[in-house]
Amino acid sequence: MTQPVGRLHAAISRRIPHLPDAAGPLAGSIPDGDGPPLSVLFVGDSSVAGVGAGHHGEALAGQFSAALAEQAGRPVAWRVLARSGDTVRGITALVTAHAEELDADLVVLSAGTNDALRLRRPSAWRADVSILVDAVRERLGRPVPVLLVGIPPVHRFGSLPRPIRWSIGGYAMLLDRQLARLCAARPDLCHLTVGALPTDTSAFFSIDRFHPSPTGYRAWARLLAASASAFVLETALLTASA
Repeated sequence: MTQPVGRLHAAISRRIPHLPDAAGPLAGSIPDGDGPPLSVLFVGDSSVAGVGAGHHGEALAGQFSAALAEQAGRPVAWRVLARSGDTVRGITALVTAHAEELDADLVVLSAGTNDALRLRRPSAWRADVSILVDAVRERLGRPVPVLLVGIPPVHRFGSLPRPIRWSIGGYAMLLDRQLARLCAARPDLCHLTVGALPTDTSAFFSIDRFHPSPTGYRAWARLLAASASAFVLETALLTASA
C-alpha cells in the first residue's frame, strides 16, 4: 500500500466507530424444509463477521440461511469464517489457517469493501478473488459452487464524507464489475448483485453508519437469497442430494 493510500485508509478508519463482531456461536441451522440440510460456509470480512448485529442469527449468515431455506424448501446448516478489516488476500490466509475445519456444499463469499478502501488495482483484485476461490475449494477437496456477493453501495454509506464517499464508491463499482467478469468466465461461480438495498432508511445501518443493522442484514440477505436461489437449485442442492 502506498503512503497516500495508507493515509486515506487510516483517515477513513478513524471516522468509523469500532463495533464488535456478532456474538455467539459461529455455526447454526435453519431446520425448515425437507431432506438433508444444505451445508453453507460463509467466508469474508466484517459483513460475514456480523459487525452491527448482536448475534449471527440476525447477521448475514443467519438471515441469508433463513431466506434460502424458505425459498429452497430445504434445511440449511451454516457456518462463519470471517475476519473484520481483512482484504481478499487476508481472507485467503484465514482460509488456509483453518483448512482442517472446512466443510460445505455451498460457499458464500462476501469481501471487497476493504480492498476498495485501499484502492486495490481492479485486475489484481480479480486475481486475488480467483485465488481465494481456488484456496477454498482446495481445502474442501472438491469444486463446491461459490456465490460471490456483490460489493455494497459504498457511495451511500453515511459514515464517509461526501467527496470520499463518491470516489471510493465508484472504485467499489469497478471492483464489483471484476466479480461479474470472473463469474462470466467461470460457470461454477455466481455473482450476486446487490439489488435495491434500502440504504436511504435510518433503520438499514447500525450506529456506525457503515455496517448494516439487523434490519439491514435482513433486507440485504433476502435480496441475495432471491438472486441465488436459481443457481443453488441447479447446482448445490442437486449435487448435495445425489
